[in-house]
Amino acid sequence: MNAPRPLDQHLEAILRKAKKSGTSASLRAEGAVKMLGHLHVHSLETGASILLEGLKLRDILPPAGTAVTLTLIQGDEVISIRTRLLEPLPAVTGSKAPPVIRAAWPTEPLEIHPRREVRVATPDLPPLEASILWQGRRLEAKLLNLTDTGMGLGLKDPLTFNYHDQVEVVTHLPGNEVLTVSGDVRHSECLEGDDLPTRVGLVLVDLEAGTREALQRFIQARRMDRSTAMRGH
Repeated sequence: MNAPRPLDQHLEAILRKAKKSGTSASLRAEGAVKMLGHLHVHSLETGASILLEGLKLRDILPPAGTAVTLTLIQGDEVISIRTRLLEPLPAVTGSKAPPVIRAAWPTEPLEIHPRREVRVATPDLPPLEASILWQGRRLEAKLLNLTDTGMGLGLKDPLTFNYHDQVEVVTHLPGNEVLTVSGDVRHSECLEGDDLPTRVGLVLVDLEAGTREALQRFIQARRMDRSTAMRGH
């Protein structure tokens, strides 16, 4: 068994926060186009490995030894960590659950980028007004970022969302097109002193074809808006 490596306290603090808050995580093999998304930190073997869950049975996990980038989204930061895969932990005998992913404890410096650089729907543009239905309550929210598979919301009220809470979101896209979607909570945190102290990240579920097409049209339009704005600068 390999001896634990020297600890980077900043890295360890980030990983512990990710575990506690259910931070959204993804893995991409070096040189690959596709990534394994909708993951979160299951547990830490400090100095030895990071355990991730959320793998789907249909997902193809690269073999042990593959160099990968682990990406975590925390608040307005995107954290990239280079590591390599270890042998996964198999599911309990007789269980149909997918294995738990194991990645080696990182030895390279992590990279942190402002999240605004990777928002694909509303970067550098005003957030959309939205309302959410959560636990029988209708609440006002701001739609901060959006893809055709997920969204990030900000709320003025201090609230605690739990991992896998079900949320319905209603917003108006430009052109007065009403968008109603359902989401599964994958990330929630509180930002003290922020105008929108409650942040919640959703994975969209059961999207109809027409709804997905509307999302893709809006996202493409926002990308074009941003591209035009950047050329103007």
